[in-house]
Amino acid sequence: MNPIRRFEITGMSMSGFKCYEDAMTAEFGEQTVITGGNGRGKSSVADAIAFAVTGKPFFGESGIDRLYADGSKDLNVSLSITDENGAEHLLTRERRNDRMTITYDGRELRQSDLNVLFGEKDVFLSIFNPLYFIEELGDDGRRLLERHLPAVPHESVMALLNKDVRELIGSEEILSPDTYLKRRREELRELEDSVIYLTGQKDHAETQRLEAKQRAAALSGEIAGIEGEIRALEEKRFSDGSLEDVQERLTELSARYEELAKEPSEAPDTSKLDGELNALHRKLGERSAEQYAPKYAVPIADVTAKVKTVAARYKRELAALNGFKAGTVCPTCRRTVTEAELPAVKAELQKSVDALFAEGRSIKGQLDELSGLEAKTEATFRQFQTDDVTAMQGRIAELEQQRSEIIVAASARNERRKTEMDAMLAEIRSLSAEADCGALTPEELERLNERKKAMEGRQAEYAALLLTANAVPEDFDAKIGAVEDKIAEQKKRIAAAAQYVAKRTELLFSSLKMNRVEISLYDVVKTTGEVRDTFRFTYNGRRYDRLSLSEKIRAGMEVSELVKRLTGRNYPQFIDNMESVDDLANVNPSGQVIMAKCVHGAPLSIRPVGQARAMPKAA
Repeated sequence: MNPIRRFEITGMSMSGFKCYEDAMTAEFGEQTVITGGNGRGKSSVADAIAFAVTGKPFFGESGIDRLYADGSKDLNVSLSITDENGAEHLLTRERRNDRMTITYDGRELRQSDLNVLFGEKDVFLSIFNPLYFIEELGDDGRRLLERHLPAVPHESVMALLNKDVRELIGSEEILSPDTYLKRRREELRELEDSVIYLTGQKDHAETQRLEAKQRAAALSGEIAGIEGEIRALEEKRFSDGSLEDVQERLTELSARYEELAKEPSEAPDTSKLDGELNALHRKLGERSAEQYAPKYAVPIADVTAKVKTVAARYKRELAALNGFKAGTVCPTCRRTVTEAELPAVKAELQKSVDALFAEGRSIKGQLDELSGLEAKTEATFRQFQTDDVTAMQGRIAELEQQRSEIIVAASARNERRKTEMDAMLAEIRSLSAEADCGALTPEELERLNERKKAMEGRQAEYAALLLTANAVPEDFDAKIGAVEDKIAEQKKRIAAAAQYVAKRTELLFSSLKMNRVEISLYDVVKTTGEVRDTFRFTYNGRRYDRLSLSEKIRAGMEVSELVKRLTGRNYPQFIDNMESVDDLANVNPSGQVIMAKCVHGAPLSIRPVGQARAMPKAA
């Protein structure tokens, strides 16, 4: 969808829109005049055209409810237009049941599609409504102009500057003058801060050297006084000759103490006992874990099997005897026993049963004898095992007692050695205190030690002060001079950039050139080159807010033509309140113009210039 760069409205229709409850139609020409009294619907035509294109009324207000005609639930506006190629199009916007629909040549579109065709809302209304840009957009109007202002080539600006300025700017292109100058001024402030810092460092270094010399001189006297006090106390300390005996005894004790201290503490030697104990514990564990191995298990198993076999035969024979009667087949001869033969046969069976019983008792006696022997053998094993365990436990207790006695003896000897060393150390400390004091009282000794410590601190401070006082001073003047040279160079660059910005702004403003209207978007502070944003309109040199309505309309027409030129879009212009304007001598409109005039008491009339056609009365 390609943008429409130029179009004219050839006709329109609307219904349910503001005062047009019923449908109305109108035709438009290159110049169209709308006349009528107040409230006849002249401004509604402007609202309807703006609404069809942008969805907003003539001044871009929000809220669609006020656009409905009284009593109407739906509204419809259609525009017939002819584009720059002579092609005709139909744009319709309607709202039914609170749903907005836009069609263009019968195809449904979105508002974003219309923005492509006719430009964004602010662009269209700035062309269509001469008062919209100045009175409604504010800073948004400034941003709209900035987006469409042509870029100023860097070479064009450089060509207008003198050689010195061009050399200072160099090849860097100043894309954003405000950012460039801001950065340069920040660099200048940093350089100026460096001068202040270096000057402070210089003053501080000089002050430090002077104070160091003064403090060193004062410390020299303090050190001399402390040395004298230390010397006097040391002389008194060694004035007593008895110190030699103390020193001799102290040396002897110290040597003995060091010998004892070097000797390691006695460690009890229980290695032999530990080895024997470990072996005994191992044997004890093994003997305690031993299990009895049965001696008569096989014979007992054999005899037990025989007992079971004889018992089984005995039960069968006994059962056969008890159940035997005449007519039973003899298990031996396999013939049927008669009643006469029955006693003899049963007698024979009884002998067999008795023989099995006797055999069973004999075998059972053997089993009992073997079991008795097994029990005696296991009891003997258990007794020997218990005796061995008891003997080993007794030996272990005896060895552990010996081991404990060895450890206790070694500990006692170490304790006696420690007691001896503690006594020696106490005597050494006593003798050391006596040697330290000498002929001094404890208070005088404390004073001597304090003076020695103070001497160490004073001497260290004195050495540091001498280093500071005799140090070769840093050449701050050279550093300050170098930074000041950079400051001068930076100021020249800022001045050159200010000239660059002024020329660039001059070229940029040339695109905003109009007949009687002037727009200020930037002010350049000549002293600093700083660019400040402004947004002011004047007409014939007068502020816009002080103009009459006719002057505001004429000024707005020039701005509308400017927006056309910058955006490359030539759309119709609607001039309301034309009755207050004598002429448009300052503007030569480049496209379609629709002019609305109030004629007291007259009905609404919309007619192209050169035609006269009365319009239906607005509802």
